[in-house]
Parts: sequence; structure tokens; C-alpha cells
Amino acid sequence: MSDFEKQFAGVVQSVSNATRGVFNAIDKMLFQALISNLKSEDFQAASIAIDQLAKEKKPIAIPPLFFVSKSHPNARVRVKAEEALKVFGEDQKIAKLTEGKEVQEAVKLLIGEFGNYKQ
Repeated sequence: MSDFEKQFAGVVQSVSNATRGVFNAIDKMLFQALISNLKSEDFQAASIAIDQLAKEKKPIAIPPLFFVSKSHPNARVRVKAEEALKVFGEDQKIAKLTEGKEVQEAVKLLIGEFGNYKQ
């Protein structure tokens, strides 16, 4: 297992904990499936997941998208995730929270800020 996959597993677990009890069962399964597809090295699979997360605009998607934008092994996927983050309109808040932080620490801060399910 690559470093990216190990670290991504931690991100998935943290996001899962943040959504526990808030999503209904079907929403949670669909959200987790999208998040799982973010780790795909296949650009098309990851791109579809990124597009769907951006379309849904659920703030809980910000932490995994941020992680992918910084750490995914495929540069095209990183760029796609970075573009998707702009859809949320939280660029300044994301920059302020993550400035000077290691990726894992930044993701934890983002989960703390955006970890509540909001429509």
C-alpha cells in the first residue's frame, strides 16, 4: 500500500466519523463510494467522483478534495480536485486554515470546520 493510500485511509475514516449519525444510510453509502473513488489512479474514475462531489456542494467533501489536491499520485487528479474546491466558495477560509500546515494536520482542521453535514 502506497503512502497516499495509507494517508487517504485516515482521511476517509475521519470523514466517516464526521458524517456518522448525520447522513441517512443511503446518502452515507453513496458519499463513501464517491470518496473511495478519489483514490483511484484512473483519471476518469477519480474525475467522475470529483465532479459529483463538486456538484453536490456538501462542505464535508472539502477535506478529502483538499487531501487529493495535495497528495494524489496523479497530477491531473490533483489539478481537478483543486479546481473542484473553488466551487465551494471557501477559498479564503481553506487557505487561512491550511496555511503553513502539513497536509494531514490541514485535513483535520478542515474536518473540524466543514465536518458538519449541511445542505
